[in-house]
Amino acid sequence: MKKIQSYLGIFVGIMIIVLAVFMFVHDSAFIFTGKTVDLNELLENNEELPQDTYVTYTCTFPIGNYAETKQTINGIIPLPFKSQEYAIICENGMIISSEISKKSKIKEMDKAVEKVYNGEDVTVELKGCLQTISPDMRNYLEEAFGAEIADEGYELTNFAIDTTMTRLKITLLYIFLFLVGLAFTGGSFIRLRSV
Repeated sequence: MKKIQSYLGIFVGIMIIVLAVFMFVHDSAFIFTGKTVDLNELLENNEELPQDTYVTYTCTFPIGNYAETKQTINGIIPLPFKSQEYAIICENGMIISSEISKKSKIKEMDKAVEKVYNGEDVTVELKGCLQTISPDMRNYLEEAFGAEIADEGYELTNFAIDTTMTRLKITLLYIFLFLVGLAFTGGSFIRLRSV
């Protein structure tokens, strides 16, 4: 039984290491150079949106905050931080969300929403990973703005720009996952040799 547990621990550890390395390689351009895809350009050319890719977006029409959420790592591991969800109307009529945790950016978005409703022009730079929102967030989005925009011809989407993870946070996360994988593998290997 101990042998089976040890082999299972080694397998889990190796899988965590492989996952950490794969994710690090996948996000390496953003981690090392800050390289992002210009989302405004993709929307302008009606190109397919690149899910799980780091993007930069110049927001000119935020319509408001619709939820407060607890931050998580990959939607699994909860963190003791909160973030705000904002709805944004894009130039092509799509409505996407943006998850923001930095207090200065939240203030900037709140001021931008107020200016938009006063008829003023705004620009807010957003940089983050383009992901999909959960069904719960989609329901909150529909409750907050569905009736208001139903007759305007806008399209609610499940896309969100997650601005909560910086290059440093992502790097530390992947290093942490790698070390957890090593600990699983090493601990299981030591147990296996002692059996």
